[in-house]
Amino acid sequence: MKLFFACLAVFTTLTLNGQIAAQAEPIAIEHERGTLTLDQPARRVAVTNWAFTETLIELGLDPVAIADPEDYRDWVEKPDLPESFVDIGQRGSPNMEALRTAKPDLILISQELDMAYESLSKIAPVMVLSVYDDHKSAFDAAADMLRKVARATGRETEGEAYLAHVDEKLAEYGIRIRNALGPGQEITVASFYSESNIGVFGSPSLPGSVLKRMGVPMAYDGPVSKWGFAQGGLEILAPLAKSTLVYTNPVPDVIHQKVWSSPIWNVMDFVRNKRVYELPVVWAYGGVPSGLRFALLLTESLEAGPVK
Repeated sequence: MKLFFACLAVFTTLTLNGQIAAQAEPIAIEHERGTLTLDQPARRVAVTNWAFTETLIELGLDPVAIADPEDYRDWVEKPDLPESFVDIGQRGSPNMEALRTAKPDLILISQELDMAYESLSKIAPVMVLSVYDDHKSAFDAAADMLRKVARATGRETEGEAYLAHVDEKLAEYGIRIRNALGPGQEITVASFYSESNIGVFGSPSLPGSVLKRMGVPMAYDGPVSKWGFAQGGLEILAPLAKSTLVYTNPVPDVIHQKVWSSPIWNVMDFVRNKRVYELPVVWAYGGVPSGLRFALLLTESLEAGPVK
């Protein structure tokens, strides 16, 4: 018995030493500037766009610095921001001094801030990951981004568990949406920026790629911008009028009134036959959490009934 416990002690010591050695190994992550190597998982992470913000929070790590937090509350809403963080100003031009005061050990940026890479690298290691580029599936790119952020922060287990949860919920929501739509119906997802400026999302967009994941047919299949949408006036909706229209919020009251009083709008088939649905606030240019929120809100909206 003494020999058994002696062997067990040796085995435990070797195992612990192996774990410690494994933990001490540098973390290497491929990103758009090559390979980022971290000596240990990042704990103090600064985020420069909302896709990073929501992703990091869902991984269970509060960012120490966040860009445009007030607008996040209006346009993204969920998940809730942490109580304490440094406001680093605009997403397109973060405040360098504020960023320094946050003392990050990792800064997350997308290609839109690539020109600031060298300056930011003087503050902390920088990882460049873009969700919206080259007409890739936004949801797939967002999932890849989440996995790399999880690896950089030592949260790979949490990341895979979250993605498995998302897959499960998307399968459930897909069934519910198809049942609510009925046979033969396709969805058009739009945003109203003004009476003459309407965005219609295509398959590479976050809404479009989430619909594809759920097995829900999408009406628009034309050309799109790098963000996955096409733009036009009310006429852009005319070829899609036989579909079910879902529009995102927020929509300013003045735009809402102008669109809803337009003769062109009121002759659309989806208006005359009550197939117009409204979504609460959801960020259509975010990461996986925004994709899941879109799917949930779409399901609830379709089940609740059309706009009166």
